[in-house]
Formats: sequence, C-alpha cells, structure tokens
Amino acid sequence: MVVRDDDAGTNNIGNRIKRLLSSSSSSSPQPAKIRNRLIFVLVAATLVASIPVILVVGISQKPGPAVPTTTTTTTTTTTRNSSPSKDRFGITELYPTSASGMEWSSKWDNGAARTIVNDVDPEDDWFETKHGDGTYTIDGAGTLTASGDYVRMYVHDPANEREWSENLEITLYVKRISETQIVDYSGMQVFARTNHGTNGNEEVNLCDDRGYGGLVNINGQWSFEKETAHHLDNGYVDVASQRPSGELPLNTWVGFKYVLRNMDDNTKVKLELYRDMTGGLNGGSWQKITEFIDNGNNFGAGYGACRPGVDPALPLIHSFIDDSSESKKPMLSVYVRHEYGTMAYSGFDIREIDPLS
Repeated sequence: MVVRDDDAGTNNIGNRIKRLLSSSSSSSPQPAKIRNRLIFVLVAATLVASIPVILVVGISQKPGPAVPTTTTTTTTTTTRNSSPSKDRFGITELYPTSASGMEWSSKWDNGAARTIVNDVDPEDDWFETKHGDGTYTIDGAGTLTASGDYVRMYVHDPANEREWSENLEITLYVKRISETQIVDYSGMQVFARTNHGTNGNEEVNLCDDRGYGGLVNINGQWSFEKETAHHLDNGYVDVASQRPSGELPLNTWVGFKYVLRNMDDNTKVKLELYRDMTGGLNGGSWQKITEFIDNGNNFGAGYGACRPGVDPALPLIHSFIDDSSESKKPMLSVYVRHEYGTMAYSGFDIREIDPLS
C-alpha cells in the first residue's frame, strides 16, 4: 500500500511538470515566474521520490523479532572401543588387540568332524586335552562337546616357548547339558597366567600351577579364583562373587568374556567378567558381571603358598613371580575345565590386548 501511494504522488507531480514545461515553451508573458515554479516542483518531486528509499533503509536497520532457538541436548555414551571390531566368529571385541598381539581362535568349524581323547587336536596343534580325563567331540561346524569327570582343554604354543601375554581378552560360549555329580565348584572355569603342567609335572612344579581363574558355577555364581598352592586345601581363594540371575540355564548358549590387564605400572592386576545372553546376536550384548583388582594384599594373603618363602598374595605378574617359577615360563597356557558332566563350547577366542597403564 505504501508503494502504491508514493507512485500516485509522483505521477501527479510529473503531470504538473509537463504542464509547466508546455507553458514555458509558449509565448507566456511571465517566463521567470514559471521557471521559479518549475524549480520548486522539481525539488518537491525529488524529495517525494526519496521518501520510499529512506523508509526502506530504516526498516532494514530496525532489529527484527527474536528468532526462537532450539536447544538440543546430546547424551554421549562413552565406550571402551568407539568402533568395536569383531573376532572371526562375529563376536564384539571389548578391547582392541595390541599392536604386536597374537590372537588364537578355535578351529572347530573347519568342516572336519573329529573326536579327541586326551590328545592334541589333529587340526590345531595349539589345542590339546592331555591333562584330564574326558572325551571331546567336534562337529566340524563350530561346536565342541566335552564329557567326563575331569575335562581339561589347554591352549598353548606346541613348542612350549612362547608365553601368552599377561593382558588378555578371552571369549567363548558355553552350554550346560548335564551333570553326573554335583560338587561345590561344578561349572566352567577358565584359567590364565598359568603353566599348570604344560611343560612339567603339575604335582612337582607347584609354583608354575599358580593362576587366575574366571568361574561360572552351575548355581549361577560368577567369580574369580586365585590358585596359590595346587597341593593344599587352602591353596584356592575366590573373590568378587556375583549371581546376576538364577542357575546357569540348561541347553542355552551363554557368552563368557574374561579380561585380565595389568595396571599402575605393572604392579596390580584388574580382572573383569562379562556375560552375553543373546547367543552372539549382532556380536552379543555384553554385560559386566563382576570385576576385581589384585593389589598384592587382598587376594591370597594368609592362604597356602606354592613353596615356603613365597608370598601367596603376590599379583601374578612376571616381575613378581618369575623368580619362583620352576620353568621360568609361568604363563605358557590358557585352559578351560569342568568336572563330572557334559558341556558344549563354541566361539573360543584368545587375544592379547594392552594393559591399563
């Protein structure tokens, strides 16, 4: 509307200018007066024409209404591995493999069905079952079913030279099938930072038997065990027991992760246990069940010693235990055990990871 009014005013002035010009070109007796009127009209026209410009400039400089702003709150979840990798079974790795770290995974899915009785796996010389009394049936599609009173499955360098790193992430799935006898430790136990008869006699090399265990009892208890003296009744101590649900279910795959890492400049050991109840769907949904830090005073103090003069509370770190190790290779093996029954296993993977510090 403002623009249309301004245009109308300008047109009226233009018409007046035309009439004055016509008059000035005629034989009018008052040319000077007409010229003065013409100058006045031209000035007025100029002023009127400039008004819209002034108005426009004024509007452009006037602050506009405040624009509502939307505040977005972002919740960030911090994870150990922002882009987690997966092992060859498609299971999520909680911690990355160290730069020079080794990884071993079971070869039970290589298409070769076989049965092992206290022997080395003919398809994998890193895997052997010679330390117990059981039967191990591998279907070739990824599952090993172990039955017997003393099931023992060891993973180690067949030359008995290279030890496992102190810092490990161990993963496997276990299925409880049946028991022939129930004892207070019935269930699966996974031990690391141990030798336990790998290259010697476990009844003689007693300090090589020391190790850290991650335990899942059939009663549903998850805990850690430190073996300080294989030959003594008080040579085993359990800590940090948690029971996240009921009993270990029958005929159900349960994911198990056991993490061991040094910390505080290799003076302490942090242990962690995780569970997956999805059967490995999309890499698994890993829930931390329990954790514990062995600080050298709180895990084994007052328990049996592997030999006189050796502190049973020592953290199982090379710098603390190598002197008392009979073989000087106290961390040759990782082993899995259960007793008096049948359990199935799959997706067994061991990776070397970085320490906490």
